[in-house]
Amino acid sequence: MQERGRTPRPGPHGQDGGGRRPVARRPISPRSPLEGRQLWRIGDWGGASEQIGRRWEDVGVACLDALIGQERIGPDCLPYVPMRSLVIAGEPELAAQVQAHGKSHADAVLVGVQGERSVLEPVDFKWTLETANPRQVGAEVLGELLTEPPPLLASRLAEVLAGLPTPDDPAHIDGIFLAPDSVANRVHLAPTGPLDPAWAALCPVDGPAFFSPLTGWDVAIALARSDGMQLRMLETSERYYRLGAGVLGALRRLQSSVFDESLPEVDGPALLGQLRRERRLITTGEVIAYFDRALSARAELTDRLRDVERGGYPFGRFREDLAARGAANADDRRSSRMYGQIMKTLAQEMRAEGRRLRAGGRQDLAVLSELDGQRARWLARGRALLDEVLASRPAASSS
Repeated sequence: MQERGRTPRPGPHGQDGGGRRPVARRPISPRSPLEGRQLWRIGDWGGASEQIGRRWEDVGVACLDALIGQERIGPDCLPYVPMRSLVIAGEPELAAQVQAHGKSHADAVLVGVQGERSVLEPVDFKWTLETANPRQVGAEVLGELLTEPPPLLASRLAEVLAGLPTPDDPAHIDGIFLAPDSVANRVHLAPTGPLDPAWAALCPVDGPAFFSPLTGWDVAIALARSDGMQLRMLETSERYYRLGAGVLGALRRLQSSVFDESLPEVDGPALLGQLRRERRLITTGEVIAYFDRALSARAELTDRLRDVERGGYPFGRFREDLAARGAANADDRRSSRMYGQIMKTLAQEMRAEGRRLRAGGRQDLAVLSELDGQRARWLARGRALLDEVLASRPAASSS
């Protein structure tokens, strides 16, 4: 293993893994600052973090390419020159194999030369350095991954090392996190932050260009205009994108029933404008506070639906029915999987019945009450599904 004299720093909240403490789910008021973890929470009503992460993996490749041909610190603190890169995250089949391999890994590997030896440097795309754990891009982790690599990774690595010196014995060095050049990421680096700058490379990012392809950006623009804001800087663009994605996600949920299999597509800006007029929501804070209350009420309906589904065929009844049929011990893992299989089918049928009742003009709460009143029906159906599963087991074992 080759290291470059870096000093690992503890992650956020004093944890080495960069883990986060659970976020308190307090109601949002119209005067809430809408910052930090609360802003992330709002954005994730519409999957903002996931969309940003995927987008950064795509955009980050161009930043990675900019490092090729530029001298970097390599083994023994001497320079090496990256010649090529292998982007694991950019190839779905390769990424799936590496993920299934079960070992920690970075998103990409820089491949270069120092004198008469090849060098491998892991690189991980991080939108925020708050979640950066130096071990993830450490030489030791890279070595563990490549000791017995998945077949496709071994093949791709052989391709990028072809023609370079010592392709069968490259040096492994500590790598870097590739992150946007934002105020938050600069603050996170030493001397004021917990992460040694040697563990990171910051890349300039144009905010509007980065966020404009993402779902919810049109709602972000509508919110910014209502606040008299222009989206030019990366930080402002990210703030309003998270708000816009969250508002769009909330609108889609509130336009659907808890029994629906998927969320509807909606015209976010138009629907938001209509809602603001009807509810007299003047400020962005008032908009977010309204959706926070509305989504809390919907979450209660979703919890109620799950209670009704579980009440249709309780696990205790399932165990009694297994025993009555002389089947295996209801406490073993196989029986638990069987119950899960039965309940998945039963829940699908209950939700289909819920959609049918909803089509007649009833509201979710009334439909939930009616489904709960049909427990005898669902109990009989659960037992029938159990009999079907038990009947199929001898055939499956004899095939």
